[in-house]
Amino acid sequence: MEAASKRKRKPAAPRRGVQSIEVGACLLRALASHAGPMHLRDLAAATHMPASKAHRYLTSLIKAGLAEQEPLSGRYDLGAMSLRLGLAVLSRRNAVQYAMQELIEFNQSHDATVALAVWGERGPTLIAWYDNSQPVLCNLGVGSIMELLRSATGRLFLAYQPRAVTRSMVERELVVINSYLPSESVRTRDDVDALIQQVRAARIGLTHDELVPGASAVAAPVFDHQGRIVAALVQIGLSAQIHSRTRPAADRLLQLADSISMRLGFDPSSNPSFAEQVELKASGGESARAAK
Repeated sequence: MEAASKRKRKPAAPRRGVQSIEVGACLLRALASHAGPMHLRDLAAATHMPASKAHRYLTSLIKAGLAEQEPLSGRYDLGAMSLRLGLAVLSRRNAVQYAMQELIEFNQSHDATVALAVWGERGPTLIAWYDNSQPVLCNLGVGSIMELLRSATGRLFLAYQPRAVTRSMVERELVVINSYLPSESVRTRDDVDALIQQVRAARIGLTHDELVPGASAVAAPVFDHQGRIVAALVQIGLSAQIHSRTRPAADRLLQLADSISMRLGFDPSSNPSFAEQVELKASGGESARAAK
């Protein structure tokens, strides 16, 4: 009987799908990942299928409204139905809810003290805090407003919020630093610019004993589908743990933040943030005016 029961326990066969839908989805992914409309030959090459096959599937996608073809150039692009589907997905996704769920799992799986921050009326604000088995002794908690220039969370928002949003807060903090904190390294607008570039290059905000002796923090950004920063994942701990070479906290936290951003429709590893896009457009306009 036992042998017979073992023979019956076969591994579940992989579910069979509709191959034509999978092929169509492959074409839609290629269109979505490209910067603009594509010629048939380029679509065929990107999806590794004959041009005749790609054309047949594109014809069906156009009929369904998922793709469209430019009448003059003949190039293909995503259609109105694709736009409606994308907007429907975005309307159902709550960035803070996603981040909170993932952060709780991170707290439990890594036994790490973590926090979640968003941009509030007074600046970066902690809205959730989860201690580990050995809580970090500090005066931070839910509701704390983080400094832009001296905290990991603040530095992250400084780098990824448009400068018009952070300008007044930066000016106030520079006055305080230059009046009362002679040992601070960030003291001028040039120093602020350098800090912004440093954070963007690493894609994380980082501190090392700045606010609490012996304690450090790392913060990673969560972006919405437009590349706007909507939240910061923060890990706080002993400096030796946060800056450990064997288990770098920054790498783990950045991977988690990137995965949430991807679920929200933005790939931060290969696309500039909204703030960077604004600056690129502004610098392009200034260059054009100077050329005239």
